[in-house]
Amino acid sequence: MSSPGSADRHALLARLQVEVTQTIADGILFQQAVADRLGLSLSDFKCLTALGETGQATAGDLAVRTGLTTGAVTRMIDRLERAGWVTRRHDAEDRRRVIVEPVAERLEEIWPLLAGMSRGWAEALAVYDDEIVETMLELFTRMRSVARDQAALLRER
Repeated sequence: MSSPGSADRHALLARLQVEVTQTIADGILFQQAVADRLGLSLSDFKCLTALGETGQATAGDLAVRTGLTTGAVTRMIDRLERAGWVTRRHDAEDRRRVIVEPVAERLEEIWPLLAGMSRGWAEALAVYDDEIVETMLELFTRMRSVARDQAALLRER
């Protein structure tokens, strides 16, 4: 095991950063392939996966989740609504607020396209015990936070 300041540690972390960067790039290519298969843009697909996780969201929420401006999100919601992927409804407590919800039947078109990746991940992770998987989960949670923070800094400049 190398010490935190050693050359071996720096080389190991550099290798990890390269692999993570390539994993992200490959994941984006996979998501683009799924989006292409569905006749969607990558942003549209990201919106739908976000809605699949949350069940509903406001345009502002989707702007944060997708990294798009609220104007771009409004145009995206318009496209997705016309294509039958989402519906809009006014918030019962605040009529000015619009809630976007996915159309469940349309979301069902996505999951079969993700099944192979899901199986692949399960097979890749099967060799690790729960403690290591929890460590990986913590790592990816931290990395997502770093990525979101860095994206926000870039947008502010």
